[in-house]
Amino acid sequence: MKQALILSGGQGTRAKNRIGNTPKSLIKIGDKPLLWHQLNLLEKYKYDEVLLLTHHFSDQIFKYINKKNNWNLNIKVIKEEAPKGTGGSVLNCFASLSNNFLVIYGDTMLDVNLEKLERFHKDNNADASIFIHPNDHPNDSDLIEIDENNSITAFHSYPHEDGIFYSNLVNAALYYIRKSSLIEYEGRNKKFDFIRDIFPKLLKSGHVIKGYNSPEYIKDCGTPYRIDKVNRDYISGYINECRLDRKQPCIFIDRDGTINKEMDHLKSHEDFVLLPGVTEAIKKINSSKYRSIVVTNQPVIARGDCSLDDLNKIHNKMEMILGSHGSYLDRIYFCPHHPDSGFTGEVTGLKINCDCRKPKTGMIDNAIMDFNINRSQSWFVGDSTSDIMTAKNAGIRSILLETGYAGHDEKYHVQPDYTISDLNSAVDFILNGHDQLKNLCDLYLHQISPGDFVFVGGLSKVGKTNFSASLRECLIEKGINAVILSIDSWLLNENERGVGVLNRYEVSEVERHLKRLDNREDNIILNIPKYSRIKRNRSDKTKKFKIKKLDVVIVEGTISMFFLESILESNKLSIFLNLDEKIRYKRLVNDYKKRGYDEDQIKKIYNDRESDEHKIITASSSRADKNLIF
Repeated sequence: MKQALILSGGQGTRAKNRIGNTPKSLIKIGDKPLLWHQLNLLEKYKYDEVLLLTHHFSDQIFKYINKKNNWNLNIKVIKEEAPKGTGGSVLNCFASLSNNFLVIYGDTMLDVNLEKLERFHKDNNADASIFIHPNDHPNDSDLIEIDENNSITAFHSYPHEDGIFYSNLVNAALYYIRKSSLIEYEGRNKKFDFIRDIFPKLLKSGHVIKGYNSPEYIKDCGTPYRIDKVNRDYISGYINECRLDRKQPCIFIDRDGTINKEMDHLKSHEDFVLLPGVTEAIKKINSSKYRSIVVTNQPVIARGDCSLDDLNKIHNKMEMILGSHGSYLDRIYFCPHHPDSGFTGEVTGLKINCDCRKPKTGMIDNAIMDFNINRSQSWFVGDSTSDIMTAKNAGIRSILLETGYAGHDEKYHVQPDYTISDLNSAVDFILNGHDQLKNLCDLYLHQISPGDFVFVGGLSKVGKTNFSASLRECLIEKGINAVILSIDSWLLNENERGVGVLNRYEVSEVERHLKRLDNREDNIILNIPKYSRIKRNRSDKTKKFKIKKLDVVIVEGTISMFFLESILESNKLSIFLNLDEKIRYKRLVNDYKKRGYDEDQIKKIYNDRESDEHKIITASSSRADKNLIF
């Protein structure tokens, strides 16, 4: 027999000013009482019997059950004479318990795959299985520690000790319990709480207690704010979208240089510093349809610079800081391996060429299985070329941030789909700006056919790269393949440059490549130079670039309008982008600061370019078919 107990004896003190003398079980979620949603879920998963354990307002609950058709469930309303706590109320009906039973708190709204929870409980031969998840208020929640086998190792009841950082794994008030594990409590007519009394004592006595970590929807409705939040989630359809049988979009996030300040192998939680705007960014993800998942290489473990306990403290600090600002991460995946040897104190067993170390996709592949993630709707946000290569290998969109390494690690010759200043701006772009930019690009699609050229020009930092990336994405969705040629690939070494903007580029080589493409009758392989913005010179290495006969070629760069005449036989469209100068200047300043320039140097660069670039590039806008104001 499949049995569930619903603990509905609470008085609803925290929500008294909202619900008055209505039991929490009968507050409305949408147009139905909370209890209706719980019983409906139990019927869906074919439960046979439900024990409704009540105390306060028991008569109202009994009347509600009596006038309904019992949802094809055998429902028994049991009133306890005096409140005995969450554990005590269950023990009060010990004789009626099945061998294994489910416990639901009466003030929680949930949409959980109860069959998977039951299977987890039985497969692990657990005495108790506790549904756990991160939430946006861990600082005032009961927290749980688990090991790599999902075994619970510690309980941390609220209030928490100052200065101690815990993992943001919260008891969600949903349990599967083996009756025999409670045998020592039989007949003890006392007040017990599961999380404060019974579970810690069971753990101490050697019982197996497992943590079922799932992102499915379960939230308590114990306060007016949380009642309103759950109602918003229900009405918007968010609760339904959280079900793991539905494909989940995800924002994968690198850690160092993206979430926290890059420290070149962070080893201690004391050195962990969150970057500005990160808590706001994660909070926006939490309020959206996206999952927030960190994937991070942590070779400090294999190198012996940092223990697993030290790493956990770093992650606990990160999670508690985020939680103190109302945000949370759905999961953290890390790779502890490092293929190279020779470090003092290194961990030999971790010196392997694994499948999880970025840019390999093992961590992302695991997350996709765990969360049923939709690759085509997901993003990877990071600060290194390793992150961008990971996204490319995994088949998801990428955003390179201008924080941390800002792509200047140059380990891989790979282009991000988009480049954004910081994590907060990247999340804004994903949630809103990306669709807006695509809508803008859609205006030009009818003018572009297979094999055409599109020239995108404008001053530096006006958004040419992201516009070109969005245009390429729109064309591919239309069934037309497109490639982007960045003219910056042909920048000359700093000591080879002449006076004026055109003399900073190898103009003749750009023209030669474009003419080859203009006359292509078949696929063409181009050898594209690799330019380093940090070193301000080109590498001896080039990247082979295959361009098919019918590919649209998007030529992007400040001087792109000067190459329109290089294309004589193919159709072409030219777009010049304009941006408010104050915004452009701010972007330019931020970019050069990240490259190590001081304020005086940046002002000089800006003034020099004002005289030899700004007027020339702006004047080239007259050659464009379209002038677009961002």
